[in-house]
Formats: sequence, C-alpha cells, structure tokens
Amino acid sequence: MRIVDRLPGKEVNMPMKKMSIMAMLILVSVAPLSLIGCGGDTETSTASNMPARPEMSTFSKYGFSFEYPEHLLVWQGGLLEDNANENSGTVQVAPEEDGFPLFAVSWVKTWQWGLEGGLEAGFAGIGNWEGIENVQKGELGETAKSGQRMLYQEGHRMLYQYYIATTKTQIVYGIVAAFYCDDTQRAFGLVTMQSTTTPLFSQEVLDNFKDYVDYFACD
Repeated sequence: MRIVDRLPGKEVNMPMKKMSIMAMLILVSVAPLSLIGCGGDTETSTASNMPARPEMSTFSKYGFSFEYPEHLLVWQGGLLEDNANENSGTVQVAPEEDGFPLFAVSWVKTWQWGLEGGLEAGFAGIGNWEGIENVQKGELGETAKSGQRMLYQEGHRMLYQYYIATTKTQIVYGIVAAFYCDDTQRAFGLVTMQSTTTPLFSQEVLDNFKDYVDYFACD
C-alpha cells in the first residue's frame, strides 16, 4: 500500500504499526452495542491556563473534517479496501519522523456498531504495538453534549478512555475513543498519543484530545 501525505509531489510510507491500532479498533467496534456504566464528563480548562493554539490546517475528505497543527504531516490509507474512501479508511496526523504527538482516525460504514468493543480493540492494538511493554487504562468517559461542531449533536454518543503506556525509553499518554455518526451510518475510532518524560495530568491529555474533537465534523 502506498500512502500520500499532504505535501504535493511527496510520498511517504505509512508506519503500519500505528495504522494497525486504528484498524483493530474499527473492525471490532462494529459488533452489536451493549450499554455499560460510564464516568462523568471531565471539566474543561479555563482560558487562563490553556496554552495558545498553534496555527492550524484543515483535513476535509471522505465525508468528514478536522483541524490539526499545520506543521504536522497527514497520511491516508485503506482499511477494508486498498485505498481510503467514504466507506472505510484510516488517516493519521504525526510529525515527519514517525514521532509524537499522534492523532489517528479510522472509519467504516456499518449498520451495527459497538462503542465498548471499539475501545477494547483500540487498547489491544496499542498493546501489540512494537516496543510497548505495558498499557494501563484510566478513567472512562462518555459525552453527547452540544459542542462547536456536529460531533456532539444528539445521537453522536462517544465513549473515550485515558491510557498510559510504557516502553523501555519513554512513557506515552493518550485517549482512545469511539463514536457512531448516524447521519452517515459510519463508526469512527479516534486515538491520540503523546510522549513525555514527566507525568501528564489528565486535563492536559483531554485538552489535546479536544483540540481535534471539538473541530471534528462528520458530514
């Protein structure tokens, strides 16, 4: 498979170990939904303690869109087919040298969907990533509140869960999330991943996640 980034005339190979995380998440998340208890919403940061938002670019393709820092690169790949399309695919945003921070989206058109299964598959994928030695799950959250874009509109229920994973040389933090877009009959999986040498507070991880989710729209 050949993946083309957002820079004209330049092609890069997708880091498949990362892409497999999202592929596993989506393929399992189409199982029938079962309800479970979830944690409450996490408070958002106030304007006074939030860092300035970097210059952003917009990815808009395959019937959805989101904003991302303009200095990052975008990779696109097929999931159920050779190439990404409106029925299925994967998109990843990360620095050029296969680094962090990372944001990944995976989707598939389906009539059946299971958010809980999607989360479990996402964690299984992270655990199978080369170099990951341990994955610890954190707080589980659910949201369906009104937001800036249509993701939070009625019917767009999202489950998300914090995690911490360790390698021999670093600690990575992030959120795994899953939601279903009723308007397009597609299940979406989202993953954020940040690397740090010092522990992050859950609010910092959530703020990074919200930078993508608050501007995510399924058309």
